[in-house]
Amino acid sequence: MIKQVVEAFVDTKIAGADISVALYKIAPDVGGLVLVKRGTQRMRKAIVQMLESAPDTNTAPDEFAVQTMLAAMSGAMRSVLETGGSPAVMRKLREQLVLLCQSYIAAATADGV
Repeated sequence: MIKQVVEAFVDTKIAGADISVALYKIAPDVGGLVLVKRGTQRMRKAIVQMLESAPDTNTAPDEFAVQTMLAAMSGAMRSVLETGGSPAVMRKLREQLVLLCQSYIAAATADGV
């Protein structure tokens, strides 16, 4: 499930890379932070609900863990988009974000963590 979330996020950002970069530049001037906060809250809740339904986990991650995962994805994606990452860099980012997020969520849901 995490792999699908990460891949969908990256693919969507890549598909609208020029739009994303433009929005990053003007967001502070047009109330973008409020919109980002609302969107992030919706994504976080949807991901938590999805992970709660996963048959292969005993404990779903809490909302803070999912929020941290989303922040890591967003920050890495923004950095690559703003520096004009090549298609090869985008593919590598996609792979690395899957690894990062799967590992983090697995650790965040491990018993005793």
